[in-house]
Amino acid sequence: MNRNQAHTAFAIALVFLFAACAGGPRSPAAPAPMNALRASADETGIPVLTWHGFADTLSARGGNLTSTYAAFEEMLGFLRDNGFRSVFPEEVRPGDDRRRLVVLTFDDGPRDHLRAAALLDRFGFRGIFFVIPNRIAEGGPRHLSADEVRRLAAGGHRVSAHGFEHRSLGSSVRELAGTVARSCEIIAAQTDAAAAAADFAFPFGHYTPEVAEAVRGRFRFLHTVDPGYWDGRSTLVPRFLVMNDIDPAFFREYVLGGAGNLPVWEPLFASGSTGDTLAFLSHGTPLPSNAELLAISPDAQGRSYASHPLGDNARMRGDTVIVDMAGHLRRWFPPERVAVSYALITRQGGRIRYLTPGLLHWVRDPSQPAP
Repeated sequence: MNRNQAHTAFAIALVFLFAACAGGPRSPAAPAPMNALRASADETGIPVLTWHGFADTLSARGGNLTSTYAAFEEMLGFLRDNGFRSVFPEEVRPGDDRRRLVVLTFDDGPRDHLRAAALLDRFGFRGIFFVIPNRIAEGGPRHLSADEVRRLAAGGHRVSAHGFEHRSLGSSVRELAGTVARSCEIIAAQTDAAAAAADFAFPFGHYTPEVAEAVRGRFRFLHTVDPGYWDGRSTLVPRFLVMNDIDPAFFREYVLGGAGNLPVWEPLFASGSTGDTLAFLSHGTPLPSNAELLAISPDAQGRSYASHPLGDNARMRGDTVIVDMAGHLRRWFPPERVAVSYALITRQGGRIRYLTPGLLHWVRDPSQPAP
């Protein structure tokens, strides 16, 4: 065992020690096996949307994750007019008509989420508000207080943990220990234990297979920022980040595109891993000539949600698709990029069709210091 492996093993052991001291990990429902990601003809993927901050008008300081209230209200009207119903993940049942289900989530817990919640109420929707537990415990003028968290929960919304101090779980042992030992309890003190343990969102969308395994000992559904549709079963929940520099029509098309749009290729690796070469079991679906990699992470030109052709970086070997991920990243992404949230897609009639689930790829081991 090398130094890095020993460090990771120690971190995971430390996390479970903290969890035991905090009352022991909960026992969530068993996650879906990998081959449950395959779509059958009558299955529909469930869209999951994520907002961050809100403002009346946009400014350069707000970044591309700030939405205007007017744009948010327009999206809620679109969802209502198209017959969508918001759900919490555990409410999805086998046999449900999923064509008009949507999960609405909100990250970071700024106080402007109170006004967003009021708009949800007006349109008849419920949201999952992922707050930073340490900021609730310590208080502060910019983030939701304990009283405001209780008000959201009393209004029928869900309040859930977004890490502990909002550090990357890919590299921070302190964040991981705080998440497992304290986050759920801080949220449960303001809401209730069952709701607090239902959902969790990774800060920055960062996780590794080891981190995901540790965190799902405390939470049932783990929300990522990997693109795609949720299959209604898997522990890892993909989400689309709503950005103000992306045409709103893109997100409307995503919401409407879930019918039959579940991935057909099965990753032969765990999401959140590193590796130069990736393999997918195709289950008889051949490699299309127009296969692309769609990434939420900005490409070399700074564009989020850009898709680039796999070209000669992908090939078939029997029933396995082999992707030269290192070669693709060198071609299309900046050298400083350390992680990419992506899905492999193709296009049919101008519509995106997902070949794989949303995944996270680390360009280098996040626990290693930067070169």
